[in-house]
Amino acid sequence: MNPTFAAERPHLRRVLVIRRRALGDAVVTLPAVRALAAAWPQARIDLLVDRPFAPLLREIADRVRVVSWPPDRADAPAGWIPYLRAQRYELVVDILSTPRTALWTALSGARWRAGYALRWRRWAYNLPLPRDRLGGIRLSQFAAEGFLELARELGADAAPWRPGEFAPSAVRAGGDGWPGGDGRPRIGLALSATWPVKAWPAAEAVTLMRALAARGAAALLIPGPGDGDLVAAVRAADPALRIAPATDLLELTGLLGRLDALVATDCGPRHIAAGLGVPTVTLFGPTDPRGWNPEHPLHIMVRTGEPCSPCDLLECPVAGHPCMTGLRAVSVLAALDTVLGRLPAAAREAT
Repeated sequence: MNPTFAAERPHLRRVLVIRRRALGDAVVTLPAVRALAAAWPQARIDLLVDRPFAPLLREIADRVRVVSWPPDRADAPAGWIPYLRAQRYELVVDILSTPRTALWTALSGARWRAGYALRWRRWAYNLPLPRDRLGGIRLSQFAAEGFLELARELGADAAPWRPGEFAPSAVRAGGDGWPGGDGRPRIGLALSATWPVKAWPAAEAVTLMRALAARGAAALLIPGPGDGDLVAAVRAADPALRIAPATDLLELTGLLGRLDALVATDCGPRHIAAGLGVPTVTLFGPTDPRGWNPEHPLHIMVRTGEPCSPCDLLECPVAGHPCMTGLRAVSVLAALDTVLGRLPAAAREAT
């Protein structure tokens, strides 16, 4: 690390961390951002996220000031770059490191500019950071731990990632999707897929929910935006299956916090659940579990092991899309049994 920055680091007063785009990405960044806030208690730490995610991040990002993108016109009447420069940031940490955010960082006026040393972008940073990649695509460790490595590079004394990193102080209870007070295990299904190739077949979801009900568990499908077809298919297959009402992100977080376990695709709610300490079983196809599933006994993944997976492609070139259509409910149920069976032991280890 630059020795001049190391000498000036204890005196920082204004820091911006850029983490736009996906909800899950913003959530797994939080431990690193909080580590920076702990390292520089005298500084104002701003976290830039996309506007839809800002209300939730304000609840769970303690000691951090959340800034929305795009900004309100009242906040930035002269435009985004003049607004950035007016904040007089001394350090900008560009975790996203796209060409666009690299340009923002370069034009921010900050004396110190940190970002990943990627092609066509490293020019913007005078504190270039290494990025752990395999083959230029795949992260070889859980992303939250990778972001903590970034915080350590900048001088934070960051502990390893652990589940239950945050507990929102004032999230609203999540709808009325549960039968009340009957003592049954509460299993949520969050099967949203921002990429269609991450979707799990509705027929398998129905099979899993029926199997859970037969075992005496309370299963609840928790749909997200764009899940209308999935909801319609589940309702058509079995009207008795429970589907949560529409929620905003704060209500969703309250609902996730009441689960005994969550079955999910590689999606934002899964990362929220892990952050709340809720056990997860995640269905992986095109994305890499090494980068997006924590190495922890209460957070396990299920995949078919297709030789072409993970590929990170937005469209599948293989007929039948076997990496997701080949995932059977029986395999997911077995993984869920494993996670739930580990709960008492995990509780003993925590004490």
